[in-house]
Amino acid sequence: SGLVEFQKAEIEMAISTAKQYPRSMTLFREKLLAMACIDVNTAESCFYSLPRGGKNIVGPSVRLAEMVMSTYSNLVAESNVVGEDDKFIYAMGSCRDLENNTSIRINVRRKITDRNGKRFNDDMIVVTANACCAIALRNAIFKVVPQSMFEPVYQSAMSCAVGAGGTPLCDRRVQIMKKLQLLGAKEENIFGLLEVDGIEDVTFKHCTFLIGLGTAIKDGEIKIDDAFPAKQKKKKADTATKIEVKEVTTAKATVEKDPNYSGVKSKKKADQHPEATDKVDEESMFGSDGF
Repeated sequence: SGLVEFQKAEIEMAISTAKQYPRSMTLFREKLLAMACIDVNTAESCFYSLPRGGKNIVGPSVRLAEMVMSTYSNLVAESNVVGEDDKFIYAMGSCRDLENNTSIRINVRRKITDRNGKRFNDDMIVVTANACCAIALRNAIFKVVPQSMFEPVYQSAMSCAVGAGGTPLCDRRVQIMKKLQLLGAKEENIFGLLEVDGIEDVTFKHCTFLIGLGTAIKDGEIKIDDAFPAKQKKKKADTATKIEVKEVTTAKATVEKDPNYSGVKSKKKADQHPEATDKVDEESMFGSDGF
């Protein structure tokens, strides 16, 4: 009971202090903007993107959530691992707005097995646990802090990251490709994901998606092999060939069933009955009544 009373007194004191020194929304946005757009690398870390169900999901990242927490004032947030089983690790993030007396808890789970169902080693489980806690913390913060409070800064960070201070598109996409290749992505897999033939076809919209995907890989939200899967071009070509062969075989069978078909089989049949051929020729030349 002594610990409970201590925690209660601590929370009440924090709320009282928050009421005494309320936050300034103008100052919050100014600080957050200065922090998020201090340089291109920081701006790139403010958003993530993930391919899901044939669509590209883009959102504010863990790094932006940390910036919001440090500049919003009167905010307390934390995350911890709360459980683990054979396939998943579980984390809970919590956030409390002391000034508005609003709090929320978010549960997140991450897989600790590979695509073959094999459990990760101890080091990879620790890495996954850290990523799980970071994601839980981000989700909790963005549930308490309204999106309208940081949306302008979020958009400014995206523009800063993609434009890179007025860098031409031809140079910017080369820079982004090099960064992704350092993470382990292959050029042909990147083009395959974007469904383009080469770097000349990469647009600013593609650049935004690739930057966000790089952030998601760094934050542990997706693995490099899942982000840029190997191209399936050969498989598609083989499938097309099989379909073409099937169509040709079907067409051939259809023609051979035609009674008017004059192919090899009909010729053999005519060779076996030469008198029938002679009769047809005579009738076609003189008519059925002779002269």
